[in-house]
Amino acid sequence: MKLKIMSLNLSLFYILFIVVYSTSVLAKDEFNTLPGNVFKLSLNTEVGQIDNFLYASQDEEKTAYLALFPTIEIQTQFDRQLFSFDFKSQHRKYQDFSRDDHTNFTLAPSYQYKLAENKALFVNASLANLHEMRGTGLSLGNATSLSKGDELEIFDFSVGYLFGNKESVAKVKIELGQFDSKYQTRREETYLLDQQKSFADISFDYLLSGQSYFATNVSFDNISFKHNKLLDKKKYTGLAGVKWQTTEISQLALLVGYQQIKFANSAFKDDDGFKWRFDWNWHPIYSTKVSLSTERDFEEANRLSNSYRVVDSYNIKIKSNLTDYFIATAVIGSKREKIIYQQANEKEIYLFSQFQVNYQRSESLSFYIKYDYKDLDSSEIIFNNQRNSISIGFDVTI
Repeated sequence: MKLKIMSLNLSLFYILFIVVYSTSVLAKDEFNTLPGNVFKLSLNTEVGQIDNFLYASQDEEKTAYLALFPTIEIQTQFDRQLFSFDFKSQHRKYQDFSRDDHTNFTLAPSYQYKLAENKALFVNASLANLHEMRGTGLSLGNATSLSKGDELEIFDFSVGYLFGNKESVAKVKIELGQFDSKYQTRREETYLLDQQKSFADISFDYLLSGQSYFATNVSFDNISFKHNKLLDKKKYTGLAGVKWQTTEISQLALLVGYQQIKFANSAFKDDDGFKWRFDWNWHPIYSTKVSLSTERDFEEANRLSNSYRVVDSYNIKIKSNLTDYFIATAVIGSKREKIIYQQANEKEIYLFSQFQVNYQRSESLSFYIKYDYKDLDSSEIIFNNQRNSISIGFDVTI
């Protein structure tokens, strides 16, 4: 019976969120934290239409929806101490699928204490509750198996030390932390997905000349599944490269290196390979900004019977001020995944794009129209789907 349970599909949604979520914590740039007091409150209201609500490969169903996105950002400084608190939430209601109405939220407090002009300690924490839409997550390719989506809780905590500042010749960041995730629904099945990860991350940048830095990053993850020891593993990553900021027009970071995963259970083969991380920001003209990023990584399995995935991700974002009032934004990306089983391999390609035009009525009020497209092309035909949505909304900021 346990073997059958262990063959449950782990979600694309779940995996993507964990990867993005944990990466964002590690990538947070404490060196560029601005001092001072901040209070920002915003409310984004959106209405739209979705053409494939259940992510089905056929017999697609449409629905209209209403969404609210309130956010709060607070920062307070007392001499050498800096406190901040971010709250983000999403409330969604669907016209024809009321049982799928849900709320997501993230709470993220942080603290910095400046020991000296170029030395500081920091603490970051976050708690997130995530709703998995039917047709994603454990119901990928089989949305009708659930009456409503699953709920996932994620907790992250880290402490660290900073040496240097934004203008220093040398900068060092050391971070240690813990990452936990657990499904809150259908515990008789989802308890096998309870995950704990301890991590350590060390980065070092050294000024070579002008605005060119030699950069290194070393990280270690100890990943444990409390009720499914077959998936326990250790992950090692080492990167080295350069960061350039030759002018205000162009900033670039290129790091390449080595990564390795070692499984605790001999049922899965260890692996290693080449890794890269590339980011480029370019302002060809004052009104336009282009951002490009790509990375190769070992990621968690998206099925419990997998050992791991090799994932190449590519993203580009273009933002242009068409006039003083109109702003156009385009985001296009893909993830190409090689899924490694014990005896076979599979490939999946995820594509997504978003196009948005904003009318900035004032500093505190804007209106927008947005189009989203998602596509999954899998060797498992039942997982294939396409999804389109179009929406209009407004954003108020205080």
